[in-house]
Amino acid sequence: MNTYEVNGTYGSNKTPCIVFVDECLHGLKWYAVEDSYNVNATYDDIRDGVDVETLQDVDTFTASLPIDSPETLETELDS
Repeated sequence: MNTYEVNGTYGSNKTPCIVFVDECLHGLKWYAVEDSYNVNATYDDIRDGVDVETLQDVDTFTASLPIDSPETLETELDS
């Protein structure tokens, strides 16, 4: 898996945020906005400037801890 972070936005006011991404096989990407408990999966490209509201999610779950780094995201995916 390839983990990384990009700058993005969320919400109707396009609030700036950091998006943590864990890219899996076959193009699936799990992602979470910094300090969120919401983890989503998409096949869409996630690059700097992404508006997470426009991503087409194919799966989701609630993390046990707030996602504060790519490593935390990876740990939540492994549990």
